[in-house]
Amino acid sequence: MEWFLFAFACAIISSISAIVEKKTLMKEHAMEFSTVFSIFNFLFVLPLLPFVDLGILKDPYTLGFIYATSVLGGLAFFFIAKGARHMEISVVSPLLNFGPVFLIILAWFFLGETLTFQQIIGIMIIILGSYLLEISTKHPSLLGPIKKMISSKYIHYIFIALILYAFSSIGDKIILSRITPISYIVIIHFFIAVNFIVLIHLFHDGFTGIKNGIKNAGKWIVIVSLLTCGYRLLQAQAVSMAFVSLVIPIKRTSTIFTTIIGGGLFHEKHLLKKIICCIIMFFGAYLIIA
Repeated sequence: MEWFLFAFACAIISSISAIVEKKTLMKEHAMEFSTVFSIFNFLFVLPLLPFVDLGILKDPYTLGFIYATSVLGGLAFFFIAKGARHMEISVVSPLLNFGPVFLIILAWFFLGETLTFQQIIGIMIIILGSYLLEISTKHPSLLGPIKKMISSKYIHYIFIALILYAFSSIGDKIILSRITPISYIVIIHFFIAVNFIVLIHLFHDGFTGIKNGIKNAGKWIVIVSLLTCGYRLLQAQAVSMAFVSLVIPIKRTSTIFTTIIGGGLFHEKHLLKKIICCIIMFFGAYLIIA
């Protein structure tokens, strides 16, 4: 069960990161935030460079796979940042718990991972808690959340991100069977930083946007970046030790802490109902690891 300790520590740090990220995105443009964030991420993992297996640079297949994963993960992060900027954090966070559904299907198809009946029930309970959260706080009817999902472009961003994250998680597992977690973290952060520098020049205002991001929210982005590098390293370690379709649902229990703490800090409504739904999700997480 050592993998669970890494995954749960990842969840706690991820929750703190999400709260600080929400505070930052209340005033910062999503593209500027994502680009500056990706640059800081790479700078903060540079001290790990002596531990990287440089032999990977001679393997174009592995490098290509890491780059493809960096594109998927980077786009997923950007879409979630877009959604988080315009939605309550205590609504965005539970929506992320739908991600394991896509992941279970892809992990079974591409990796041959099969879960026990109890683990599948646990994941379904986490998803049920997320759905009940939407009903209890936003909608008077059972089908209300489904109608909202169809009509809200920001929820569309979240679900696009979840699908992209599912594919990138599959890539994580495949790559981590070939290289060490530290090597993976350093190389993928380099690729993600390059990707966002290109994107901000194509779709925003280039280096001006980067300068604005550092000037307007640099200290907060530094904090998010440090936390993110920490939880991504923990996640990589956990994925290298266990099924990715088990690690990610445990990581997503971060939404419990994010909903309760973040909802209180930002004075969001219906917090008690949200907490009850999060307890349901926590029970689902318990079934996964029991």
